[in-house]
Amino acid sequence: MESKRKANLATENDSKKQQKLTEVSDVKTMDPASDASIPFDGSQLLLKLVNSRAMSIKTRDEVIFSCERNDNLTKVFKGLTERGFLSVPVFQQTDKKRWYGFIDLLDIVRYVTHHFGSEKMSIEQDFWKLSDEEEKFKTLTVNDVMRYPHTKDNRFSPITQNYSLFSAFEIFARDPNVHRIPILDNMANRHLVSILTQSQLVKYVYDNMSLLGNKKDLIVKNMTGIQMGGVVTVPSSMLAIEAFKILEEKDINGVAVLNDKGELIDTLSVRDLKAIATDGSFFWKLYKTVEEFLGYIKNDQLSVRPRNPVFCMDGDTFEGVLTKIYSNSIHRLFIVDNVETMKPIGVISLSDLLLQLFP
Repeated sequence: MESKRKANLATENDSKKQQKLTEVSDVKTMDPASDASIPFDGSQLLLKLVNSRAMSIKTRDEVIFSCERNDNLTKVFKGLTERGFLSVPVFQQTDKKRWYGFIDLLDIVRYVTHHFGSEKMSIEQDFWKLSDEEEKFKTLTVNDVMRYPHTKDNRFSPITQNYSLFSAFEIFARDPNVHRIPILDNMANRHLVSILTQSQLVKYVYDNMSLLGNKKDLIVKNMTGIQMGGVVTVPSSMLAIEAFKILEEKDINGVAVLNDKGELIDTLSVRDLKAIATDGSFFWKLYKTVEEFLGYIKNDQLSVRPRNPVFCMDGDTFEGVLTKIYSNSIHRLFIVDNVETMKPIGVISLSDLLLQLFP
């Protein structure tokens, strides 16, 4: 019932939104650049969202990797690392199509580092061999470790396949804690039919930039809900494991990495855990400094991660920010004071970008 309530709050009533957006569209029959008094822009894109189903965006025809609540944790961990995934959908044991929640790579890393401790994990050794030697770890299941099952904390705002794409956009834009949305056949069966991510919707906006009108010229300092000040940072000399603990404690997904002059030199995010080596060499790398840890990733020729810091300033436009985020496949963009001092003064997340589309 709680998931229905949250999803319904986000979607409200599509027919009313259609009427509202049609009215706005009627106002915009003139050239938007010729009338600065127009109260809202980007209505053409929102009209398209209202008239599209959430299922119109699909990454694949089926869920190619999943697990059940009672599956062995080590096997699931290996599956995630081999595929380079951050999370995997979890299904009920009694109904193998009934969605239960997600287990994240960070959930597993959190448990492993806590269970084994730094004395064992900081040594350069094969983790898979170590896990085979630990009786307790060999018996762990997905259900023992997953942090946010559907029944305990609705972090995912599931929707059904009949919801509009507008509804999905609004969920992502209004709730920064939602990073993926499961699309179910209905709320009773809860059979998973697809998964939407923030990155998919950012790509959708990028591909439909021509529908944004003056919205694409909105500058950063005039954006709604952007965090200015209070940027969470870590020194490049900090141990990576301690930096990831800060992400967990503050319930955020990325931090700015600074050198000893306080200049932005990189970022560290949960996505960097995808750099896990399938040969079992990963965990000891967490006990290196952030600079060293990120160096391992940058030296990987297969990594698409930016080698240099990507940033913006408060005078940059929505189009410029969106292009940097999309073209670099990143999930946040730190705002710096200027290119000389490179002091981070704010941050723009994917949900922040999507929020700018709404009146």
